[in-house]
Amino acid sequence: MFNFSKISLIFLLFVLPNHLIAETISIQSVQIDSLIKEKKTNNDMTQLELLLLYNEALKEKPKDSIDIFRQLAILNADLDQPKDAFIYTEKYISNTLDFSILDNGAYDFIKYSKEYKDLKNKYLTKINILTFFYFYTALIGLFLSVILSFTKIGDRNSKIFIGSFIGANALFILDFVMYASNLQFKFPHVYRMSSSVALLFGPLLYFYFKSLKKDFRIKILDWIHFIPTAILIIFLIPLYTQSSIDKIKLMLYSSNHQKMFDYAIFIMKIASLTFYAYCIWKIQFPKETVQKPNIQAINKWSKSLFRIHLVFIVCYAFYGIAAYIIYSDISSFIYHLQIAIMCLIVIYIAYMSFVQPNIFKSEHVSLKDKLFSEKYKNSGLTEALSNELKENLIKLLIEEKIYRKSDISLELLSQKLNTTRHNTSQIINEHFHMNFFELINKFRINEAVKILEEDAHGNLNIIDIAYEVGYNNKVTFNKAFKKETNLTPSEFINTSLN
Repeated sequence: MFNFSKISLIFLLFVLPNHLIAETISIQSVQIDSLIKEKKTNNDMTQLELLLLYNEALKEKPKDSIDIFRQLAILNADLDQPKDAFIYTEKYISNTLDFSILDNGAYDFIKYSKEYKDLKNKYLTKINILTFFYFYTALIGLFLSVILSFTKIGDRNSKIFIGSFIGANALFILDFVMYASNLQFKFPHVYRMSSSVALLFGPLLYFYFKSLKKDFRIKILDWIHFIPTAILIIFLIPLYTQSSIDKIKLMLYSSNHQKMFDYAIFIMKIASLTFYAYCIWKIQFPKETVQKPNIQAINKWSKSLFRIHLVFIVCYAFYGIAAYIIYSDISSFIYHLQIAIMCLIVIYIAYMSFVQPNIFKSEHVSLKDKLFSEKYKNSGLTEALSNELKENLIKLLIEEKIYRKSDISLELLSQKLNTTRHNTSQIINEHFHMNFFELINKFRINEAVKILEEDAHGNLNIIDIAYEVGYNNKVTFNKAFKKETNLTPSEFINTSLN
């Protein structure tokens, strides 16, 4: 059909009567609508005639040439000529910023062409599983940022730092979602919203690591670390105050000024991340021994977080080099990779905040206890009964060693205490600051450690010890043992023997 339409168009150019060609050449755009209306009424004008008419009218440079671009784009699409349709569609959109032209049914004829796919990819909203995952992760990050920043339990400063760090990551991920899905055209005022926090990642994580190692309180001199961010925001104010139309133009047509600005931000950000990574490394591996409760768990957590952050820095460096220095197509892949690492950071922190106690607080209370303690607010359990049940529970654990029962459950424990499951759960949560399974595992592993320490010659089998303290299999025992001691039973035995 493509060849036929082109041949037909050439044919029309040569066989149309001279007076009709002269008429189309001299015709003004204001006459086109009436002529089209007349022709359509008489039903004797073909699409190719219309195409010729608009092309000739365009040579006259009429005032309403934008509308002619639109008509030519639609006609070429309807005639299955994607290259010309692409050219005139681009011209129309560049002048009007009206993306709705692509909703015209004429584009169905070229929907499988490379040109239409380029137009669709550039202008239309596109949501896929990956962008949805990014968006979902960003929401988790924003929610966690608020929870950590405003909960009062524990060291408030450290939680504000890590909460703000998560929020900055979430904002960057959300910014990428708006860009990758073309939703920024619908919400232009979100354009470059993450640029304002580009230099905050390093300082926030640095101050968080400082607060982990000692009681840190931010001082006046520490605000120097935020001066680069303040200067960057001042430079961004003219951009943020532009109209939505101007912002859409900036999104579509990148200027040399914008490229230089992006390059400058990349250089400043990579320098900031590298500098603060070095500062964090010095905190993470100090010469002196730091005395702080729960230091083993905190060290393991902080080292994991630092390593993930280092991976992000490397990915971001590769992205910047590919995008701004060698202009390689691989930059798109690396861009996704660095976003994936940021998602990993958010998910990892979220996971640790809910399942690992004593990480974000100085007290022995986990974030999940804070979030779910409200369920006991209206409990009818009095303070006297609560203390009595606590004492009875301690007797069951220490004297009767009820945790040794392999079939121990919250229901069975409640029967032994002669109370409800709800009351038992509340007692464990309020007095021991852990849930039922954590409590049972803690007592089991503590006894297993005592047995291993007393077995100086290593005569006992690990599986026998597992059965003795209440586990049904070696795998579950090993997992619980390592979670409690950071060592497997075999590693613990070797350490003890040495």
